[in-house]
Amino acid sequence: MIVRRDSLPQALTEVESKTLSGASIIVVSRTWWDELSAREQSVYRSRAGQAGVELRVDESISTHFVEVRDGDEGPPLSTESPL
Repeated sequence: MIVRRDSLPQALTEVESKTLSGASIIVVSRTWWDELSAREQSVYRSRAGQAGVELRVDESISTHFVEVRDGDEGPPLSTESPL
């Protein structure tokens, strides 16, 4: 499964509410992530951890969406890295 959502808050809310089941990885734009404050990053990391999903950043992904995946999609892209 690979689906797109408009934002990280939307993706996390859907995972937390179990509206989006089976998700194990959320990939966001490195550019977008780096523009967040340390506090915002910490809040997102905490929410992801509590929801049981791994946050990753990708150098190539657009800032206009996030990708939500299950663990069956194979290895990460070479432009991805864990947070």
